[in-house]
Amino acid sequence: MKLKAILFDLDGTVIDSEHLYQKAETKLFKEYGVEIPDNDWKIFRGCSEQNFYTISMDRYNIKEQRKIFIEKGRGYIKKEFESSLHFKKTFKEFYNYIKGKYKIGLVTASPIHSFNYVDKILGIRKYFNNIITNDDCKNSKPHPEPYIIMMNNLQVKPKETLIIEDSINGILSAKSSGAHVVSITGSVDIKDMPKVYAIIDDFNELKAIV
Repeated sequence: MKLKAILFDLDGTVIDSEHLYQKAETKLFKEYGVEIPDNDWKIFRGCSEQNFYTISMDRYNIKEQRKIFIEKGRGYIKKEFESSLHFKKTFKEFYNYIKGKYKIGLVTASPIHSFNYVDKILGIRKYFNNIITNDDCKNSKPHPEPYIIMMNNLQVKPKETLIIEDSINGILSAKSSGAHVVSITGSVDIKDMPKVYAIIDDFNELKAIV
C-alpha cells in the first residue's frame, strides 16, 4: 500500500465524543417520554446533525417544533462537551508520527457551527489545515462525496489514501470513495461494522501499516 494521504473522521475517531452525544440525546428524548433502544444507536452514528433530527423525530414520533427540538439537543450536547470532551486515546501520538510524512485531512459530518465549538474546546485546527464539514458538501455520509472532495483538494487518488472511521455511515462513505479504510473501535460493535482493511483499538496499531 503506497500511501500519500491519511484522512480522519472527527467524532468517535479523533475525539472521544460518541458516548457524550448518546448521554445528551438520551436526556433530550427523556423529555418527550422516549427511551432509545440500544440497537438504534448504531443508526445515528456518523449521521449529519440534520439527518439525525429528521430520522429520530420521525422514528420516535416526536411532536415538537423542529427548531425547538434541535436547539434543546444542541444545549444538552454543549453541556456534555464542556465537562468531558477529550481526544481519542493515542491520537496525538499517532498524529506526530505521521506529520510531515503524509498529507492529512479531517472529514466530519458535523456542521461548521458544531466543529467550531469543538475546536474552541480542544483546538482541532492545530492539527488539521485541511478540513471538510457537512456544510461543504451537498451529500452527507454515507455518501462518498465528503471524502472525494477532500481527496481532490489534496490531489491524491483513492488508492493512495487511508481513511480512519468509526461509524457504519462513515465506513460506508469511506469505502464508497475507493480509499483504503480502517475502523477504530468504540462506537459500534465489531459485528455491525462493514468489512474494512483493518480494525484497530488504538492508533498505535497503525504504525505497522503506515
